[in-house]
Amino acid sequence: MRFRFLLVIATILAAVFGTSAAAFAYSAHTTTNLNVRSGPGAGYARVGTLPAGFRVNVTGCEPGWCRIHGGGVSGWASAGYLERSHVVRPPIIIVRPPHRPPQWQHRPHRPPHHRPPHKPRPGKCKIAPGFPCR
Repeated sequence: MRFRFLLVIATILAAVFGTSAAAFAYSAHTTTNLNVRSGPGAGYARVGTLPAGFRVNVTGCEPGWCRIHGGGVSGWASAGYLERSHVVRPPIIIVRPPHRPPQWQHRPHRPPHHRPPHKPRPGKCKIAPGFPCR
C-alpha cells in the first residue's frame, strides 16, 4: 500500500516537472553574430558562433543567459542578443461533407411519369387516308 502511494506521488512529480521544461521552450532568433558558450557566462569556453537572424530553440533561461539548441550547436547564449520569434500558424480548416436532410437519404422509388394517351379532337383526326380516329 505504501509502495503504491509513493509510486503515485513520483508519477505526479514527474508529470509536473517533466512538462514544465517543455512548456518553457520557445523559438527565438539571434539579433547579431552570437557566441554560444559551454555555460551561462562570458568566462565559459566558446562552443560556436551563430549568424545574425539564425533561428534557435530556447529551452531554459537564467538571469541574462539562455540555454539554446540550433544549427547543430547546443550551449548558452546571452539573453540580450535573442529575440523571441512569433510563429504564425495557418488556421486548420476542416471540410465536412455537405449536410443532407433525412428525406434525401432514403428516397422511395418512384415510377417514371406517364402521360395519359393523346386524345385527338373530333373531326380532325385521321390515322391514314380512309381510317378515322376512334
